[in-house]
Amino acid sequence: MATEQTEHNLTTTTHLSFAAIYNTPDGDFTSLRNFSFPFNFTYGDYDLPLDSEDDMTKTRTFFTAKIVIGVALVGIMLVCGIGNFIFIAALARYKKLRNLTNLLIANLAISDFIVAIVCCPFEMDYYV
Repeated sequence: MATEQTEHNLTTTTHLSFAAIYNTPDGDFTSLRNFSFPFNFTYGDYDLPLDSEDDMTKTRTFFTAKIVIGVALVGIMLVCGIGNFIFIAALARYKKLRNLTNLLIANLAISDFIVAIVCCPFEMDYYV
């Protein structure tokens, strides 16, 4: 009995402390809906209608960014594709170039060539 009384007093004290600190009536937590600790954030920020913001994809900056990204990806595809193809072709043509270092570089050139030919067009389609 004494243990239950002590536990009841502790929970009452804790509850009263909470109510006193946050100025809430006993058991009424609906006023804490917009309470934010430690940030200045309210749930009212989510009440904005979705159509209230402007469509950023129709701006001149977005169009310019698409052009710049497209030109950069085409440049990467050309430099990687042509440069690596020339190295692979030279290694295949001239047997004097076939040493261990050049074969390891050729392995990297083949993988880089495949990425430039296979992956970059899909990246361009996604970003542009």
